[in-house]
Amino acid sequence: MIKKYLYASCVLIALTPVSLSALAQDNPGARRTAPGTTLNEIIVSSQRREQSAQKVPISVTALPETFLIENGVHSLEDLNGAVPGFVTTNSVNYGAAPLSIRGIGGANGGGNFFADEPVAVYVDGIYITGLTFSTADLFDIQKIEVMRGPQGTLYGRNSTAGALLIKSARPTDEFEGYVRASGSSLTEWQVAGAVSGPLVPDLLKARVAVQYSDRNGWGNNLANGQDVGGSEDISTRLSLEFTPNNDITISTIGEYQHREATPATLQVADLSNTLAASPFVKRPDFNQVLDDNNFSLNSPNFVNSDTYNILLSVNWDLEWATLDSITGYRDYALTGAQDSDGTGLTLFNNNGDLTHKQWTQEVRLTSNDEGRLTWIAGFYYIHSKSTMNPFQIRNFNALFGVGTLAEFRAFQKTNAYALFADATLHVTDRLSLTVGGRYSHEKKDFSNDLRVDILNGGTIPPFAPPPLAGLMFSAGDVFSNPPAFASNDTFHDFSPRVVVDFDVTDDILAYASYTQGFKSGGFNAFGLAPSFGQENIDAVEIGIKSDLADKRLRLNVSAFYYDYKDLQVRLGVPTGGVEIANAANATVKGVEVETTILPFEGLTLTGNLSYLDAEIDNGMLRRVPEGLAFPIGAPIPLETVDVSGNRLSRSPKWQSYISGEYRFPVGNYGTSAFKVSYRYQSNVFFLETNQTQPTFRSGNWHQIDLRLSFMSPDERWEIAVFGQNITDERHITQIAQLGSFPNAAINEPAKWGGQISVNF
Repeated sequence: MIKKYLYASCVLIALTPVSLSALAQDNPGARRTAPGTTLNEIIVSSQRREQSAQKVPISVTALPETFLIENGVHSLEDLNGAVPGFVTTNSVNYGAAPLSIRGIGGANGGGNFFADEPVAVYVDGIYITGLTFSTADLFDIQKIEVMRGPQGTLYGRNSTAGALLIKSARPTDEFEGYVRASGSSLTEWQVAGAVSGPLVPDLLKARVAVQYSDRNGWGNNLANGQDVGGSEDISTRLSLEFTPNNDITISTIGEYQHREATPATLQVADLSNTLAASPFVKRPDFNQVLDDNNFSLNSPNFVNSDTYNILLSVNWDLEWATLDSITGYRDYALTGAQDSDGTGLTLFNNNGDLTHKQWTQEVRLTSNDEGRLTWIAGFYYIHSKSTMNPFQIRNFNALFGVGTLAEFRAFQKTNAYALFADATLHVTDRLSLTVGGRYSHEKKDFSNDLRVDILNGGTIPPFAPPPLAGLMFSAGDVFSNPPAFASNDTFHDFSPRVVVDFDVTDDILAYASYTQGFKSGGFNAFGLAPSFGQENIDAVEIGIKSDLADKRLRLNVSAFYYDYKDLQVRLGVPTGGVEIANAANATVKGVEVETTILPFEGLTLTGNLSYLDAEIDNGMLRRVPEGLAFPIGAPIPLETVDVSGNRLSRSPKWQSYISGEYRFPVGNYGTSAFKVSYRYQSNVFFLETNQTQPTFRSGNWHQIDLRLSFMSPDERWEIAVFGQNITDERHITQIAQLGSFPNAAINEPAKWGGQISVNF
């Protein structure tokens, strides 16, 4: 089926008229020659208007499409370590790959499909709910901006950690296009292409982009002989831009993505004795199994998804201001299954069908006057419906081996709106004061229907606690069928923002900011209980952005302090499922450094370094007792412990990224480039409890990537060879607590490959 979509998309490109005109400056498919003797200006839209990144008093990193291509970035998962303070993971199943910025990473980690995430993702200005985009293939991207810190005013919906702005390539004034293909030693290949140009000169422009990827999988599933860790994706996008006059631009984007994936997950704990196991005893063969890429998944383990996106935007220049209207619709459907014990044993598994539909509307009015006062004001609304129908959790050892099948059918409707405004007063030619605020109001309606059936059947032994002792069940008997649960809750917040920035010189900007952030509460998709509450953050940041040495050295430094209240924490349920609760307050502080250096023409050195201290101030959490060994799936009693002083999950103390690229002419034949990059991340925890134990944490890791390329003199084509993770460094990127036991997602092994690009 997926190849039919590929064929149809290729025919669509072939039928689109193209010419061999010169590439336009904004063509994302073109690979530019190396910078000369000064650093290029980077334009960002993090304050809802186009500005130089060096003049924006926000910690923001812009990644152009050339960066994504050269670093083999297929999805947001691949950005781990490339941006200071930004932590991503490999998929933990159901299309979920949690994102974290500066130690704030959300409670999901795979499992609660209705909860909001603190890292807000915007695609072409449309807010994407939850984790429905983190594993999606990136294609024909113009730029990604990673904004660190709470975005309480302009991008304020639930973005207590930060926001990612993903902008796809736009239609161009002249006909142009590209085709790009790559393959690697992990039996994966990818082909992408786009054509763009005018359909009606000076009136209507269009762009069509298509990408197909096939990754067979790098892991060996010893249970059935199949590969795991692979995926097959097809993505298509049509963009139209209509300009009836010089004042109005109407744009529309239609997009479809289909994905089939087999995540590679691995049990960390020793489950050799299913009647007396502990989540905190590491399996003795873990490192060997990881090095051999051997997995034992004897139950279905897959995720298939379909996504439809439609966007309509209107930009109207009113002379004194610009009016923007952005309307978006997103339809996301997912079917998946998971071998949640991660072993060759039949202990836990689950499967589910999930759907999410959302409609968003934003209207903004932005001042055009570049005088003493610039401002922006707007209104935002989102309506979404999320359905889990059904989700089944099988606990084969429950009730002393009788086994249970828990089936959940849950629904959540969200209606949220916000009013926001932000104004900057240029007090002098060098000193500016920005004041803004956002009022948010969210209502969530939730319902859940749970039924528990007997899975295996049998007699409960006499030593079981009453009234279960001695009861007999047959497979299919109804064990529990509580009344359907329905509830609703409302969350509201006012988030202010104050920024002072000062141009020390024309090339040095100093700033200080105070921002509040808010993330709404919600309901547990697997629970029959009242909602958990919202969480809030107060953030202070100071920083310097500078271009020095005649614009041959760029040095940006920021320091921040967060006061984080009512932390939403993900808790495992021993019999299956997950729970989210408000449990703690935390303090997060750190320093980040980003630099780019041009020592001489052709050589570009970039790097970043982040230090993070993310600690829980006070809080009490439930956990599995550390000294307890118990039958897997048993309803064991949990203990409540003080977690004060523990680190937040997915918050490495140190992160660093260093890259060097040297571009040099090869006679009159073209230009070659050699690039090497190094990433490092220190240990992280995946639970706020049990941090002295070895099973819910990763070790320090590093990764080295190489790329050698050659481009023709007219930049019409490029060939490249690359190596990623060339030292074959293996590590855990995420651990989900499933049935109290640690189920890990693993990074890819070393791979080598080649790529060819043709621009026309």
